[in-house]
Amino acid sequence: MQELPIRITTISPIYSPLSLSTGINHSSDTFFELLNQLTKNNAYSKRIHSEKKLQDYLSIAKDNRENRLMLWQDSENPDLKIHVFPNNVAVVEIALTLDSNLSTNELMKQCRLTTNNLISQCYSRFIQSLQESISKLQSQRIKLSSEHIDSPYIYWTTRAMLLTKEELQLSPKQILIKSWLKDTRRSADADDIISGSKNYSLTWLNYVLIDPATEDEDPRLSTMVLAQYFYTAQENCNNQLKQAIDGAYNSKKYSETNKKLASSRVLARLLQVEYHEHINYLNPFKRNLLNEILSGWEFTSLNANGQRMIEVCSSRLQEEDNKRRERSTVMTDLLLVTLSFFTVFELSLYLTEFSREMMSRPALDYNDDKTSFFLQFIANVDADIMFGFGFILTLLLVILYKFIKAK
Repeated sequence: MQELPIRITTISPIYSPLSLSTGINHSSDTFFELLNQLTKNNAYSKRIHSEKKLQDYLSIAKDNRENRLMLWQDSENPDLKIHVFPNNVAVVEIALTLDSNLSTNELMKQCRLTTNNLISQCYSRFIQSLQESISKLQSQRIKLSSEHIDSPYIYWTTRAMLLTKEELQLSPKQILIKSWLKDTRRSADADDIISGSKNYSLTWLNYVLIDPATEDEDPRLSTMVLAQYFYTAQENCNNQLKQAIDGAYNSKKYSETNKKLASSRVLARLLQVEYHEHINYLNPFKRNLLNEILSGWEFTSLNANGQRMIEVCSSRLQEEDNKRRERSTVMTDLLLVTLSFFTVFELSLYLTEFSREMMSRPALDYNDDKTSFFLQFIANVDADIMFGFGFILTLLLVILYKFIKAK
């Protein structure tokens, strides 16, 4: 009996230039209107949203909410689909058919090369269709960045081997499954799949699915696509936070670093809000499977690491802000000392001038019973002594200020 070719679906997160303005979500008034217009103006897009917000929790078997912006399908290769998400993330799903005589390493290499080639071939059409849709839409709420417009940025490629129950009974396929899952997080899944106690393995990079759905999206694959989106989006947030940390320690452009930190912090927190809200609208199987996949990837630790990076960057920027405040305080103190010196100096000059004028023009104090002893004393003091007195008084005031501030 001749062995059938191996069916493998690759799942590759890529950078997507398309994103929504910060804060727009399913509760926004314009959300569905924007997405409907976006898919209407895009010949490659498949409608995945209703025209308006529907009542939640209408079905237990199906998901009650969709967080993809659209599903892009290549006209020249129907086996290639791009799930477009917000936050500049898209996940490419490609169905491949490869030679069953290839070894595990050769299969993985062939998957990576073929996937990269197919994505590169369709990427220009993908970008062009997005640009045309955005130009027709003419909305500031949907953004199209200029990054990675010319060539795709592929984060990584994972591989799901698709087998039927009949193929599972063949000895070569059983050997291949064990080799395929050998270096994953749970290699024991191979024995469970062969024994029939489990029909999938979705842990790390290499996956196995038994009897995948053919007419509609397989819930296990669609859950993996969703998990890839959340993980990639969080990785992007963490990478932006690393750039902010680099700017905080190695750049003097603290205003730009502050903006980058603020943007990354908001995106990271909104992503967590989106994740915890979206899982409430998944059917029970997909919700449990998503939690299982992300738990195996230590998604919680990835989030916690992002929070630590926020704290590190914030503390560094706070230190620099404190230093700037201290320098500003010193400058303020110097300015106050200078002003006080001239004020006391001017007071001394004024007293000397006024007292001598009073002594030289007795008519100025005609209402007084007698000549002022204080003014008479000052009038007799040498001008240089008065200036020296003003300087000493200013110095005493500075010393008193320092003493009080130290306390």
